[in-house]
Amino acid sequence: MFNDYESSGKHMICDFKGIQNNALLNDINKLNSLLKNVCSKNSFQILNEIEKEFSPIGCTIIFLLSESHISIHSFPEKKYISFDLYTCRQYENDNEYIKIYQYMLNELNASKDSTCKIIDRYF
Repeated sequence: MFNDYESSGKHMICDFKGIQNNALLNDINKLNSLLKNVCSKNSFQILNEIEKEFSPIGCTIIFLLSESHISIHSFPEKKYISFDLYTCRQYENDNEYIKIYQYMLNELNASKDSTCKIIDRYF
């Protein structure tokens, strides 16, 4: 379908649902560490970080990467985390993204009805 286009990377969009650990959902330091672990495991270089804790609950963390960006948004009242990763890094297939999804799913202890979409991006 996109044979005439050049890949600009992949965009991974995940909805982690049914997270029972309310303390984790509201702990910006633990969520920051979780994102840093994803970056470390995948050799993503963090250029800058932005964090925001919301009152009374919830937080957002965004890392600017040399490869693009990664973000997490928590909604403790919904037991939900939105996760977003865009990278211009070229992988042979989606296996590395699936590993990231599985890692996040396990670390968050999210329900199995959580979802993940991996979108090819093109110039």
